[in-house]
Amino acid sequence: MSSKPVLNMPNFEIIELLGRGGMAAVWKARQVSLDRLVAIKVLANNFSEDSEDLQRFRMEARAAARLKHPNIVQVYDANFNDGVYYFVMELVAGYTMGQLLRRKGMTTEGDALTIAEAVSVALDYAWSAYGMVHNDIKPDNIMVDDDGSLKVTDLGLCRSLSLHKTEKNSSEEILGTPAYMSPEQVAGRHDIDCRSDIYALGATLYHLVTGHMLFEKSTPDEIVACHADSSQAPDARQFAPGLTNNFVLLLQKMLAKDRVHRHHNWQSLIKDVVRIRAGQPPRMAFIPRRGSSMKRWVDWNSGSHHKSG
Repeated sequence: MSSKPVLNMPNFEIIELLGRGGMAAVWKARQVSLDRLVAIKVLANNFSEDSEDLQRFRMEARAAARLKHPNIVQVYDANFNDGVYYFVMELVAGYTMGQLLRRKGMTTEGDALTIAEAVSVALDYAWSAYGMVHNDIKPDNIMVDDDGSLKVTDLGLCRSLSLHKTEKNSSEEILGTPAYMSPEQVAGRHDIDCRSDIYALGATLYHLVTGHMLFEKSTPDEIVACHADSSQAPDARQFAPGLTNNFVLLLQKMLAKDRVHRHHNWQSLIKDVVRIRAGQPPRMAFIPRRGSSMKRWVDWNSGSHHKSG
């Protein structure tokens, strides 16, 4: 049994540990003043304690609390006390898509389209209303509530966290999760926009429908390099032959290595999801040879059906 965290939070009663990762532990708690159950994410103790960093952390994390959307896990508060960073969030009584993958191995194309639409709608709201980018879309940050609704978690928190880590943290932790990082994240660009999240969602959908990560290498550094160079993962139908050609074309477009070849915004992606549900292909996109992180079987430019790499 895990010992409860030592926190100076008199308004909260810690109940039980919900999960633990390399960066944080999540606890179920009761907020006494409002008599409601919440989730408290307690970060590892390897973050900056510089006063300016702390101020910026509070400003950025509390900006995330402004996000109110049915497909986004609500952030109630964020603070730093007694050397500990923590977030107080809505408690979702369900499971993550990462947990589902570990239990079942993969999902159907139909389920993946439902996930793609829900995540796109949530992130379109955050991007259009607040210019907010997630920076760490992955199966473990997509949750299914007990009523079946889909929710994105950690939205607005990941970029905030990346700005406050100490130098002893590895580069892949600062930038995101290696398996789902966009090429521009790998390059450390400062002008990241919603197209980076679109790539990460593409990598997530690939994992969901195939049961395989986009690039399966032995080390995080090797995985990161594959996003940035000309490496390509197999066509998703190599692992899931029942996938439609239209869905695979959607993945190819989302996973374009150069962001100018991806969907320009979330609305264009949502429209493509609707088209695929109607049995139509996504809108055409010019993607250079080896310009996507997934091998393609259809040449968008000529319309011919062949493996073009």
